Amino acid sequence: MLASSRGFPRATFARMSPQMRLKAIWLLPPAAWFVVFLLVPYLITATYSFGHMQSYRYVPGFSLANYARIFTTAPYSGAIAQSAEIGLLTAVFSSILAYPVAMVMAFRVTRAAARSALYLLVILPWWASYLVKAYAWKTILGPHGILNSLLLSLHVVESPITILLYNTASVVLTLTYIFTPFAVLSIYASLERIPASLLEAAEDLGAGGMEIFWRIILPLSVPGLLAGGVITFALGFGDFVAPALLGGADTLMISTIMINLLGVANDRPLASAIGIIIVILAFLLIGVMGWAERRVTVRI
Repeated sequence: MLASSRGFPRATFARMSPQMRLKAIWLLPPAAWFVVFLLVPYLITATYSFGHMQSYRYVPGFSLANYARIFTTAPYSGAIAQSAEIGLLTAVFSSILAYPVAMVMAFRVTRAAARSALYLLVILPWWASYLVKAYAWKTILGPHGILNSLLLSLHVVESPITILLYNTASVVLTLTYIFTPFAVLSIYASLERIPASLLEAAEDLGAGGMEIFWRIILPLSVPGLLAGGVITFALGFGDFVAPALLGGADTLMISTIMINLLGVANDRPLASAIGIIIVILAFLLIGVMGWAERRVTVRI
């Protein structure tokens, strides 16, 4: 029985067609990568989340106390809520800024060279360090920054404005600037797949520009819009650098909580429970995105 079970994968592989064997060989490295670097760490994190710390040592167990602590203790539940708020605002503003740029790239720029140049301008900010861009916005919004200097020179204000920095608005502004290219590329990928013949047929049938946009372009671009929104939401939700540099005392992100739990409090079980909750929220978000995309597709 044991020998037959050992030979089962080999026998199964031998019965495969050459095409299936080739696919299995190609899928083996990514599957191994997924198991070793994603599935196994998630399982280890989930295991840690059920234990507890005693005298600075991890004690294994199976308890939901860490999860209950997250939802009943203000700092943790409040940090998750504020992180979700900042991530949602980042996703909304990034999508609003990205959509016109993607529209221009997909429909207004017809020459390949010009489209490539515009595409390069979109991804050009990625060549700069994330930390440098965050510090740049801190310089712009600071009391002695570019914006305050301009307002003072125009005599709009008599003294530097301090409310521009160290608050939620400055964090959202910085994250929107940094993550908007992700939304641009996601929306552009959807707009580029819209057949030109479909738009020409709508024009031949007498549809105007706004009607074509609302009834054809916007519904067909919803998958890219949702994908860009999910990406920017996730990046804004888990960001640490921008809140640390530009956020105030009231801007408490879940990333800050995680760093304090792992680096200061040494509470790995609680940090693991927060990580599992974030993963569950990510799957729920992806599920909602898929549901919304199917609803839009059915209506089209």
